[in-house]
Amino acid sequence: MTTELSDECKSRLFRVTLESPVEGFAFVMADSREAAWRMARTVIAVLHSVGVQNVALKDVHSFSELVDMGVSDDHDMRVFEIAQPDATAAELEWASAPYFLTNDSTLLGKWAELRGELAADIARSIIRRAK
Repeated sequence: MTTELSDECKSRLFRVTLESPVEGFAFVMADSREAAWRMARTVIAVLHSVGVQNVALKDVHSFSELVDMGVSDDHDMRVFEIAQPDATAAELEWASAPYFLTNDSTLLGKWAELRGELAADIARSIIRRAK
């Protein structure tokens, strides 16, 4: 992959795990874990027209924590990995349709690279089966 995450992204990015009113992930740029938590709760509440008290979050991980937990050869790509104990790089699962509560172009570019590579893998697999 060619896109490298910006220094700002590496220092301020958090991935929040959403439980309710929707399950999934959100990427937030914040100065602290608590600020990321607050911003994610507020934005998800507004997007889903519910009160902040009805938004449940599970985990908030910083960029460095995600890199430490991941196994992908591309360290920046690890922010999109879904943690699976003892998974190898070939068995990775990736976040699906996360919320991007940031306009950091390097993060969005990295996401586009991942989706492109996953689509290419599917196409190669279909071509191999068709032969």
